[in-house]
Amino acid sequence: MLKFLQEKLSGGASRLSGKADLLEATCAACALIAAADGDIEDEEVMATVEQLTSHPTLSAAFQQSQIEQTANAMFKRAKGGLTGRVGLMKEIEQAKGKSTSDDLELILAIAIDISRADGEIELAEMKVLEKVSAT
Repeated sequence: MLKFLQEKLSGGASRLSGKADLLEATCAACALIAAADGDIEDEEVMATVEQLTSHPTLSAAFQQSQIEQTANAMFKRAKGGLTGRVGLMKEIEQAKGKSTSDDLELILAIAIDISRADGEIELAEMKVLEKVSAT
């Protein structure tokens, strides 16, 4: 499955370009992954934002400042506890209602890339990825 999703990344920038709702859903998924262990540290936010801004697909589709602003807004919501995290899931659900399956697979592939950045996907992160893909 991971290999299939990685293949979706090629050419994905053109599909994402100008679609702020897809950027919001991608950043929401990444914020939920970071919150999976129950705590979001500032270093984790900075590292994730750096990964998002340097991600080849996102950086080709959006300006760095737009990625940073969106990611920081989503992390702020994730730090707001359960209410904020439910709101992040709604961001993902809204994107799913407006997007193609290829776009949604691209969001999931980017979220997987971010969750694997430290070398492994932890069980709590996998549960979030499964929830994101099922929503």
